[in-house]
Amino acid sequence: MGGVRAGGHDGDPDDPELTRYATGQALSTLRAGLAKLRTAGEVLKGEYRSTPRIVAASPSAQPATISVQDCLDTTRFLTYTASTGELANDIPGGNRAVRATVVRDGDGWKVSSFGAQEVGTC
Repeated sequence: MGGVRAGGHDGDPDDPELTRYATGQALSTLRAGLAKLRTAGEVLKGEYRSTPRIVAASPSAQPATISVQDCLDTTRFLTYTASTGELANDIPGGNRAVRATVVRDGDGWKVSSFGAQEVGTC
């Protein structure tokens, strides 16, 4: 887990690929965020660096729920105007503390909830 990830999602809040990785509140949050970007004519592009680590598992013998912490580097993962490809704002990327809950379901492991903090929180 971890390393550099390229941003290449087309910004479709109804993309079925989202359900491969997210469920519940996390899926709702992702879809709402993508819909908001689409309405504003914006997209996220670039690369981010992720180094997640498991901080808890429940139950410990055969976990069904895992808590994950990360310091997500979004320095090169920014918001752009879709029509022009120019930066949409002057909000810089940077290191953000992220916590997530990952659950096992019939399709494997999926993020069920997450929260990202402001730049500079890790």
